[in-house]
Amino acid sequence: MAGPADELKLARTILGWDHAQLARALRLAGTPDKQAARVREMEAGKRDISGPVQVAIEALLSGWRPNGWTDNPPA
Repeated sequence: MAGPADELKLARTILGWDHAQLARALRLAGTPDKQAARVREMEAGKRDISGPVQVAIEALLSGWRPNGWTDNPPA
């Protein structure tokens, strides 16, 4: 049975995003490198995945995107 960490990684794979893109969509705090590291930690089970992050993942998988979203980070 897959746990939240495996489900997060699967969701990111389905979305076709790297760690940085998912972190940006989730609006995680910190520098881009720290944001991506936080996603890697969640996927590795080293950091808890909060309820709001789980809800955001469900929304992203259903097609929702943050206002002004582009797959490429802003310059």
